[in-house]
Amino acid sequence: MKRLYYGLICLCFNANWLLADIVQYDPAVIEDAHLRTPGLIKKYGYNFEEHKVDTKDGFRLTLHRIAKPGAQPVLLVHGLEDSSSAWVMTGSGRGLGYLLSDRGYDVWLMNCRGNRYSRKHRKFHIYQRQFWDFSFHEIGIYDLPATIDYVLALSKGHAQLHYVGHSQGTTAAFVLGAEKPAYMKKIKLMQALAPVAYFEYLEMPLLRALAPYMPSIVRLLQGLGINELPPETEVWRELSYKYCSLAFPNTCANLIMQLVGIDLEQVNITLTPIILGQYPAGSSVKSVSHYSQQVLSGGFYKYDYESPYMNWQEYGTITPPAYKLANVNCKVALFYGQNDLLVAVKDVQRLRKELPNVVHDEKLAYKKFNHIDFLTAIDVKELLYNSMFQVMEKVDKGEL
Repeated sequence: MKRLYYGLICLCFNANWLLADIVQYDPAVIEDAHLRTPGLIKKYGYNFEEHKVDTKDGFRLTLHRIAKPGAQPVLLVHGLEDSSSAWVMTGSGRGLGYLLSDRGYDVWLMNCRGNRYSRKHRKFHIYQRQFWDFSFHEIGIYDLPATIDYVLALSKGHAQLHYVGHSQGTTAAFVLGAEKPAYMKKIKLMQALAPVAYFEYLEMPLLRALAPYMPSIVRLLQGLGINELPPETEVWRELSYKYCSLAFPNTCANLIMQLVGIDLEQVNITLTPIILGQYPAGSSVKSVSHYSQQVLSGGFYKYDYESPYMNWQEYGTITPPAYKLANVNCKVALFYGQNDLLVAVKDVQRLRKELPNVVHDEKLAYKKFNHIDFLTAIDVKELLYNSMFQVMEKVDKGEL
């Protein structure tokens, strides 16, 4: 808590940033801030398609595609509270989705259950608690299998796809491998950006401070009928856009970096309206609760229902079992930053020892690289993506 306290004090007295909050935006930036993923992809001249995928437990997911039929498919899976826009919001020549398409890949952008593009269920409505009864576990055992099968069914001549996940997108992939190891044969290479499994060395003060109180917080929120964080409403979008994007972009960016890692050099303030126009995209209270449990346990476990009886009904044990990372036996490439307050280097090193087929392990050389730099850093192509492309090419050629 001291770290957070002193960080906020430093923020308040950071005159260079607070006095520079008035930003003149290019009209194209303002336009992009009001576009969703389909509009962004079409605007920049790429071949866009939208697909619907039904999961075994009743969710209807929206899948966005930068189409190159017949080419090697690559599936990009976003993090918590994010969406398919994560891979295209920074624009042509910078967004990973565009760059992969430019390199000849058939690019598929997933939208996990609960975000703004995947809010349909055959039985439940978004205002019902049952709709939001999921975490990264259900994304791993339901959303990913359905999506992978769908993509490969439309990818004639390809029995495997490349997988790229960021943050929660990596957690869900580890769950998939642990619970449904047969799917590892369908993944040519799993590239894990900011891989999340363990939180033993978590440096984010706010999450560590709140973790012990999350069961009480969850019960309170659910008692108030709040199952989504934050609720997807027009009021929230307008507040974040008008105040963070237009009035105080530097201050808001600095506040965010207090949570994910300070990196002023790689922040493109002119993109703030676009980023906040897309994020947050919606997720469940239970997802945050499940991550908080990992903070407290120091392990990588299934959801704890806080009741021996309920755990026994679900798992056959009074405590939740650990995920079997040894089952994640596809080729894995790990990429992680040294300044990521959510993903500590020591936690990734622990994860690396438990994964049986790590073919590339890269602690990014730029020492200030933080959790959101994977998507928005000014020089992300040079700092990260070029290395990813090299690994993909080696795997495609059978050299790795």
